[in-house]
Amino acid sequence: MKYVKGMYAVMALMITVNLISEYIFKSNYSAIASWITVALFFFGTLFFINTRYVFSKQKNGR
Repeated sequence: MKYVKGMYAVMALMITVNLISEYIFKSNYSAIASWITVALFFFGTLFFINTRYVFSKQKNGR
């Protein structure tokens, strides 16, 4: 369950970065926000890969 919460936190951070970029900074820093969003996407992908690995080990009984 902690992996699902971690993936949810990463998704919420991605949306927060976009909202801050658009509404608070008026798109002045949209390129930086895009790079942060991409980095968070890769971080979320690592959560997903780790979760699949852990669940496959549990399923196989190791």
